[in-house]
Amino acid sequence: MMAVSKAIVKCVLSGDTLIVRGKPTGNQPPREKQLSLAYIQAPRMGSQKKDDEPFAFESREFLRCQIVGKEVAFRIDYTVLNNREYGTVFLGNENITQLIVKEGWAKVREDGRKNKDESRGEEVDKLTELEKAAQEAGKGVWGDKDKYSRNVNYTLQEDARTYLNKYKGLKIDGIIEQVRDGSSLRVLFIPPAPAPQQYLNINISGIKAPIVRKDIPEVENLIEPYGEEAKYFVESRLLQRNVKVILEGLSGNSQAFSATILHPAGNIAESLVAVGLAKVADWSITVVTDGPIKLREAEKKAKEKRMRLWQDHVVRNKVGGDDHDFEGTVTRIVSGDTVHVRVNRTGVEKKVQLSSIRQPKPKDPKVPEYNFEAKEFLRKKLIGKTVRVIIDYQKPASDGYEAKECATIKIGDFNPAEALVERGLAHIIRHKKDDEDRSSCYDQLLIADQKAQTNGKGVHSAKEPPVYRITDASESLSKARQFLHSLQRYGRVPGIVDFVNNGSRFKIYIPKESYKLTFVLSGIRCPRPGRNPTDKSEPYAAEALEFATRKTLQRDVEIEVENVDKMGGFIGSLWLNKTENFATLLLQEGLAEVHSFSADQSSHSKELYAAEQIAKDEKKNIWSSQDSGIIDEVNDTAATDETEPRKEYVDVVISEIISGGHFYVQVVNEINIRSLEKMMSEFGFYHKNTAAIPNIDKIKTGQIVSAQFTEDDQWYRARIRKNIPEKKSVEVVYIDYGNSETIPLSRIRSIPENFRQLPPHACEAVLSFLKVPDREVIYINFKIDYVL
Repeated sequence: MMAVSKAIVKCVLSGDTLIVRGKPTGNQPPREKQLSLAYIQAPRMGSQKKDDEPFAFESREFLRCQIVGKEVAFRIDYTVLNNREYGTVFLGNENITQLIVKEGWAKVREDGRKNKDESRGEEVDKLTELEKAAQEAGKGVWGDKDKYSRNVNYTLQEDARTYLNKYKGLKIDGIIEQVRDGSSLRVLFIPPAPAPQQYLNINISGIKAPIVRKDIPEVENLIEPYGEEAKYFVESRLLQRNVKVILEGLSGNSQAFSATILHPAGNIAESLVAVGLAKVADWSITVVTDGPIKLREAEKKAKEKRMRLWQDHVVRNKVGGDDHDFEGTVTRIVSGDTVHVRVNRTGVEKKVQLSSIRQPKPKDPKVPEYNFEAKEFLRKKLIGKTVRVIIDYQKPASDGYEAKECATIKIGDFNPAEALVERGLAHIIRHKKDDEDRSSCYDQLLIADQKAQTNGKGVHSAKEPPVYRITDASESLSKARQFLHSLQRYGRVPGIVDFVNNGSRFKIYIPKESYKLTFVLSGIRCPRPGRNPTDKSEPYAAEALEFATRKTLQRDVEIEVENVDKMGGFIGSLWLNKTENFATLLLQEGLAEVHSFSADQSSHSKELYAAEQIAKDEKKNIWSSQDSGIIDEVNDTAATDETEPRKEYVDVVISEIISGGHFYVQVVNEINIRSLEKMMSEFGFYHKNTAAIPNIDKIKTGQIVSAQFTEDDQWYRARIRKNIPEKKSVEVVYIDYGNSETIPLSRIRSIPENFRQLPPHACEAVLSFLKVPDREVIYINFKIDYVL
């Protein structure tokens, strides 16, 4: 009697041939043996070059489902000339050969009938009896061959991308036909009918196992450490098992697909990584259907235990010391990937670069526009906000660049770096395989980058980027004046503080109009910092600058423009949160003092004086020294001692010239301008309804009336200078501008009392201590040009 051995069935090649293996010894894969079942023959399986014989696949499937992965007993019955061994296999007490013939999936070989020996004659007779019964029942291969058809493709018959899009993300049945290494498989993909079965090359998404490459013609063998063990790990669990396949992507430019393989026992990728037989692959983890978290956690544990591929792994110390993970307030956005954060616990300000991302390179023509958008995005999301900062790694100083701390910044679950990448406003840094100096949220960055590329966002877009051309409204005094009137007319104008020169002087960007301007707070004076290291600063200048920077830099503000200074700076009020006048905040902190001349002209003068008084009472900062009382004494003396005539300088606009030394002026300040504009708007609206306007009963010299100016036919306030009854006309002076003309009575109307209350805006003036020639003299034009 032949000896009986035990083994595990590794795989089934056809309905009558299988491969069995022993148990692994040490680090070596187990020995294998190919065994054909004695006395029977199943239909031959096909290949790329030839079709299956009828019922070949079904015959193989019957045997595969019965015995793959199970322990069997077998004996060798005979060997043929080419050393091919034939035997009998038992699964428990069941004779597998007899079972196959009984179900009609194989026929008894004719040479077995003819050459049966005495010891096996009874076995062959039993098989012949079972075969006859199956044939009569039309089972298996005894069925109607004309109706048999297997629809299968060994190579793709369409574009790989098209095939992927058809099944991407779906759980489709499959059978693992070959394990090339721990993460590379050959799979029979079985989509729902009538779609054909398709053999596919699969790389498991999110991982990379060691390479096993051997016995390939004209290719050098390569077996990386733990490669054989990883291959056996997968073979013993998945080879010829029924699985679910989720196609997720393509592997580079090849015909191989990235996919997740699911077995009832779990995800093979997670299992491989957990025992240190594979590493997480950055290039494909972004497509993993269930996300990267489980794979990263499995790898982390394998590293901590130094399992297999991680046996030499050294756990690095946390970067950043005690402040490797802290809460802080974002104080400045330097660029689209760098910010300043003040540590809440210590008050120390740190410059931090966002981990694993970078701004687009300068050679990209789209860079300036997208870098501007990236910086503005971070400003809106982060400035002034409390954030959590996790220092991931430090970038050493090199090529003249300072060392940098690179960190992941979060507000709750919001990761600004991830948002930048997803919008196409930043690139991710492709770290080397074992480089642990990377973002703690690197996988999310990879996924965001893939989304940006797929959706054509930002730098990945085929569209032209937006163009940002920013004008400097404070380039010169003449240029500033071009913007003054519109800024005064708008009232409060939204802006962003781009730079703080000192406590009361700023550079402000007006996004709606795309220009920037220098802005000076009216009504106050701040201590001035030194212009260079050798220039001494005034007391509390540094404190005022720090306060202004902390409160306003890169914040959304509103400005009210009153005037311009001789350098082209715009003068006015700056508002935080729509309600806080920043000048009053400076005064309350004792970091500025009221400038009485400009404050007295401001509509906010009461607030300014009250805020200053608070700081004086509390002796804050500039009022803290013992000598601060002298300031009050000097001011009090000046206020009571007014024996000398007071000289006052005011800004005016010459509105009409009568002669070389005689003209009309308009005093330029915010109150006057706004009052006049408001009144003229209502005045014009009133005169549109002529039916409601009464006629003038009696004309008097000096009478205030409404007059229609002949050059633009608009109505203005005027005073009658002379009545000319014979011509039914009057000479009028337009009291808000100073010009005069003679007009018919039909162009004058009565004026309601409410339009009389505002004082005339034009003031008559003459040059002091001068006698000028008469208008007829030739030099009059030179004088007028000079005054203008």
